[in-house]
Amino acid sequence: MINKLMKLSLTGMMGAGKTSIGKILAEKIHIPFYDSDQLIVDKLDLEIVDIFRNHGEDYFRNQEEEVCNNILKKETFVLALGGGGILNKRIREAINNETISIYLKTDQNILFERLKNDKSRPLIQGSDLKKKINDIISEREKFYLKSNIVVDNNINDIELITEKIISLIKNYNS
Repeated sequence: MINKLMKLSLTGMMGAGKTSIGKILAEKIHIPFYDSDQLIVDKLDLEIVDIFRNHGEDYFRNQEEEVCNNILKKETFVLALGGGGILNKRIREAINNETISIYLKTDQNILFERLKNDKSRPLIQGSDLKKKINDIISEREKFYLKSNIVVDNNINDIELITEKIISLIKNYNS
């Protein structure tokens, strides 16, 4: 059974589908959806690439922590956590202790295909995208794998993945 007072967080690499899946998941279980990256963009009225360019990654990460702390105070939600949010120890501990964390594990070749034409992600700008993706996964995977639920997300069927997540949440709660 899905509890309507549930706190769910989706983690994973950029391009893993956290926002797309999170929106559908929240809609299907009738709870609010939040995207930490979008909340930062809305708050600062700047795109992420501009925040990184004008203020730097540390500033962005501080904003991310503030936004996540505000969401975590809410009674129920689905949160799509920005891919790098998991690197922040305070965010990571809060996500793992206060929510059912769900890692959308996605093969790096699939991530490459999804991200190769995306100019909005500052951490993968420049050359050798495959190496950058591999380096980021190497840095973050140990944290992602501590999630309560790990879902292989190597198909491009958002509805199917969402139903799989709902089933896993039901099993996790029983």
